[in-house]
Amino acid sequence: MRAVLNADVAPGDAGDVDPVELSRQLLGIARKVEAGEAELAELQRLAAALRGVEPAALGGDDARIAFWVNLYNALFRHRLCRRPIRGSVLRHLRLFSATAYEVGGERFSLNLIEHGVLRRNRRPPYHPRRSLRPGDPRLAALPSRLDPRIHFALNCGARSCPPIHSYEPGSVNEQLDLATRAYLEAETEVDAKHQRIALPRLMRLYRTDFGGRDAQLSFAAGHLDQVRALLADGAPRLRYRSFDWTAAPHP
Repeated sequence: MRAVLNADVAPGDAGDVDPVELSRQLLGIARKVEAGEAELAELQRLAAALRGVEPAALGGDDARIAFWVNLYNALFRHRLCRRPIRGSVLRHLRLFSATAYEVGGERFSLNLIEHGVLRRNRRPPYHPRRSLRPGDPRLAALPSRLDPRIHFALNCGARSCPPIHSYEPGSVNEQLDLATRAYLEAETEVDAKHQRIALPRLMRLYRTDFGGRDAQLSFAAGHLDQVRALLADGAPRLRYRSFDWTAAPHP
């Protein structure tokens, strides 16, 4: 069942509200999963206003990345307001293609926001095709570059997902750096004595974004001093930590 969560509401008027600020407000309300009627009504009002946003008009990569990261996390939390998930997130993969917002007259699902927009239309892991075909008008919403740090900002509801933060254009680069460093510190194991390192499984899952072994180690070294020191002593053995797909308790 496909659900456009703002399709059954009268088109909202974004007015003078900046689209990124709108996405931040939406995320702030959506994070209150146990919201009352007043909060749910406000969530619907803000979501309806997305229909008046023109994604292609967002200027610059910083604004586009902040907007779509906020919107992804808000959309997933909005979905949880309607129907929480239990057990492994892997049992609910259909919701990522089924759950969507209408933004500027176009449908943007969770999968499309992540893989079609933020990953610049790269194929989702284990999928044979890209999300967007040539000529799709939603291609105009893409940032000009793929920033792999987005993987430490998007939350799909699993226990091993990074925490949710609100992003804004003026500081999105610093915010992504902080999110990346925090996740790597929590999910990386360094054994200097035996020259071994375990990186987050997200980096293996999205190796097309992070690059091969050397590129991944270099990326981690750019954020963690202990990894940088390990690489200075030689070539460590690399493995990946497990990823816990169990649905996390909702705040």
